[in-house]
Amino acid sequence: MNKSKWAAIALCAGIAFSCSPGISEVKGVITDATMNTLTIVSGEGDTLSFSTLDAKREVMDGILLDDTATVYFQGKYSFGMSAQKIVVVPKERNKVGGDRDEHGCIGSAGYEWSEVLQDCIRIFEKGTRLQAVEGDRSVFIVFSPDSSKVELFFSSGDRSEILDRRSLPAGGYAWNVEDDDTKNLRLVDGHWTISQRGQTIYRQIGNDLPSR
Repeated sequence: MNKSKWAAIALCAGIAFSCSPGISEVKGVITDATMNTLTIVSGEGDTLSFSTLDAKREVMDGILLDDTATVYFQGKYSFGMSAQKIVVVPKERNKVGGDRDEHGCIGSAGYEWSEVLQDCIRIFEKGTRLQAVEGDRSVFIVFSPDSSKVELFFSSGDRSEILDRRSLPAGGYAWNVEDDDTKNLRLVDGHWTISQRGQTIYRQIGNDLPSR
């Protein structure tokens, strides 16, 4: 499994659970599981790993990849910390009850429609995460197969946006739309950035992305 570096640094930013010293919970799709560890990817795309050695378990048919797990823990999250309790819902259950959208994507399993790929995807698997310069919002960028378009998926739940690739006079490319208020995606010093009205609003953290 590709263990995200975000798990080691995403203490509270961008994670949908409390950072209080009491009991907190987080829900996500299971991407790795061993006898005493469990790794999930939350709806915000954060990869979180827990020790389940002493955890109470509500599990019906074992723990399998792509099942959905709710993990309860105490205090501030840290990588590999002990879970107090885990509740696992098998993937098959997630498909029951009209959970598919108009494109056939199963939301409870983490899938949503990508216009540029014309497919149901998990954005944390296909996309690249950029963190807001201010606040705890994030955005995932997903390129079309020929990189002529890029789709932006926002953690805020705002409707996704599609930007077109354009050549820059000094060389290289930017992705935007013909609009004075457009967002501009560019590769700057090996990191993807999104700017608007001349201000950088999102920035990639890390060095693991190829240029386009």
